[in-house]
Amino acid sequence: MLYRFLLSSALLSVFALAHASDDTETAFMAPKAATAPLLDVETATNGWLLVGDRGTVLLGDGRNWTQSAVPLNTMLTSATLADDQNGWAVGHDVVILATHNGGQNWQVKQNLPQKDKPLLDVLALGPQEVVAVGAYGLFYRSTDGGQSWVEEFHDELLYEEDRLYLEELKAEDEALYLDERSAILPHFNRIKRLANGDLFLMGEMGFMARSTDGGHQWQRLEEIYFGSFMDLVEGEGGVLLAVGLRGNVFRSADGGVQWAPVELELTSTINSGLRLSDGRLVLVANGGVLLVSEDNGLSFRSRVVAKGDDLVAVAQFDDRQLLVVGSHGAHLYPIAE
Repeated sequence: MLYRFLLSSALLSVFALAHASDDTETAFMAPKAATAPLLDVETATNGWLLVGDRGTVLLGDGRNWTQSAVPLNTMLTSATLADDQNGWAVGHDVVILATHNGGQNWQVKQNLPQKDKPLLDVLALGPQEVVAVGAYGLFYRSTDGGQSWVEEFHDELLYEEDRLYLEELKAEDEALYLDERSAILPHFNRIKRLANGDLFLMGEMGFMARSTDGGHQWQRLEEIYFGSFMDLVEGEGGVLLAVGLRGNVFRSADGGVQWAPVELELTSTINSGLRLSDGRLVLVANGGVLLVSEDNGLSFRSRVVAKGDDLVAVAQFDDRQLLVVGSHGAHLYPIAE
């Protein structure tokens, strides 16, 4: 079965043929789970936590992995840890899972297959407050450590004509209003917190928004590009990089006020990136492409490290290597040639 949202989100396009989940089953336990499609990597106690296809959660040191027991086999798209014990993972069917022992065991906190939409990212704002975002403007918040979740609709992110349309519709037909509201916002692909505490939402059709109050109110930013943004990477001195489809990278030197394109000889979708401990910036892309900048995002050197693989998320393993996950699992690659 094709996932409609896998086709519409470049971040997940490589997994368009993933099997539909059966919510009565637990995660598929595979002896080679570390080579299956994986979509996120998070730093965990004594290593890393990975999530991906069929409810896969892995814990390990970057070379050796143990698969955790998960009560659903839904595709998991993102994970976040508030501390060494408490964390959350999200995925298709608006699933939210929680762990209270560092990722070894998980409990279902939300599962809404009737919505037929994926959550695409989750971020712990503190030990008690967590937010999760996804397709068609999905936005959920927990203020009790992930025990309960409340859906939020941020109409300040609407275009003015869409906001007025919904107001008129609400007065005329409540059911139709709710149906239209559920699909009027773009997909939210990523939510990131900057060093100064501001939050950024990145999404399809050039969508970017900023919040200065923990995501309770948002300011939609002017479009600088009409393709999807997949991630936001923070460099040094207030530099931001917005990355996305077809190798597009935009750089801001003033914290997101003005943006300029970064010229790259790349047409693959850039899925994510990070700043290394030494200040270098790293991006990973479809086609097995790794990009490294030594000048705070002004330019990048690229090379293919895994031909045919789609690289989805990246973490720093040590001073010389990166831990990268994607369409063919988790692998270590050297930062430099």
